[in-house]
Amino acid sequence: MEVEKIEDHINSKGEIHNSSAPIILSLAITLCLGGLLVWPLVIIGLPVLIYAIYRWTYEETILWNYREEENDFESWNDSSWAMLWIIITEAIIFASFFAYWFWTRWHTVSWSEAVGGSWPPPEVEHDLTLVSINTVILLLSGFTAHKSLEKHLEEDYDMSKRLLLATICLGLSFLLIQMYEYYNAGFIWSDHPYGTAFFSLTGLHGLHVMIGIIMFSVVFLLMKKGFYDRPRYDSFRAITMYWHFVDAVWILLFFIVYLEAI
Repeated sequence: MEVEKIEDHINSKGEIHNSSAPIILSLAITLCLGGLLVWPLVIIGLPVLIYAIYRWTYEETILWNYREEENDFESWNDSSWAMLWIIITEAIIFASFFAYWFWTRWHTVSWSEAVGGSWPPPEVEHDLTLVSINTVILLLSGFTAHKSLEKHLEEDYDMSKRLLLATICLGLSFLLIQMYEYYNAGFIWSDHPYGTAFFSLTGLHGLHVMIGIIMFSVVFLLMKKGFYDRPRYDSFRAITMYWHFVDAVWILLFFIVYLEAI
């Protein structure tokens, strides 16, 4: 939509109607998740995802001119509440993937009619040093994201931007190291049940890291253009909440998948 068309659909409450952005975003997420099983879908889903986020953000920033500024930093507004429900939904999705992990392990080694074999297979050797470094990188990105939000609320926008850029760089580093790990894993998802469970869980988490990087990049660009140089904070806080959730899931993944602590 052009700005004039968007403004034609804005009501007195600063809400927009007839937007296709939510539908496009839902389709993009579906395609990206489907890419965990049929990888070419990611090639379609990722550009659509980027466009959907751009489209929704573009429409949302136009609406800011019609809304009151957010001054009560202690209360949750629409973005934070919406993110809470998204996190609950995502937690259910990850729970189902973890359930698959435990079921596959049980089916492989513990069930009375188990297919036989060890868990993980003998040829699987994870580089725990590399994974531990990657864990520290991701947790550090959670710290810089939190400090960036704090500096934003203190109206120290320059420091907030620097910390947010550091968060994005750390997130990208995490993904690059994970890609390196995949390339040198010595097995693929179709080799055995362990491979399927491993790449499904870690791949799903990597997809969430990528989405978080995209969202933080959007916030960073909006900061550069001056959109956040006012007490706008709730969407930034919501994305930071999402990032902390991604960190928490990785900790579980690290202990369950790599350390086999459970």
